[in-house]
Amino acid sequence: MTNDAEFVLAELNRFRRASPIGRLFLAVLSAVQLFLAIPWLFGSSPLFGAETADLHLTRDGALGIIFALSGLAVAWRTRLAFFALPLVFALMIMQTAFAFIDYFANNVTSGFEWVHLLGAAIGVSIAIFVRPRGPRSQRQPGMRIVK
Repeated sequence: MTNDAEFVLAELNRFRRASPIGRLFLAVLSAVQLFLAIPWLFGSSPLFGAETADLHLTRDGALGIIFALSGLAVAWRTRLAFFALPLVFALMIMQTAFAFIDYFANNVTSGFEWVHLLGAAIGVSIAIFVRPRGPRSQRQPGMRIVK
């Protein structure tokens, strides 16, 4: 290996799971999320528009687009899962907090909030790609000197 970047990419590649079925599943979930999120961004919805305040739909649209693009990026290049997982985890916390805030402010019904399980499914799918594949390495843990 000629430089540190190649070493880091090789280590990421060594630990990722690259199941074609898992990648396809993540891409389908992300495409559905994107299909729902783009109209939400403009305050309308192809499925659930009448039950929700525009400010809630617009916020969910912005968060949903980030969920969808993160999922599509990981489905395309699974090594991005290590970098997408913290982002998706923060999005899930943010979306859950806003769901409770808007529910108690009567801006949304509880039936609409079930659609957020799609974002959670994207997060779990990304986490599966982060999980190491195969048995643990017998190599000593710690820093490795690259010459």
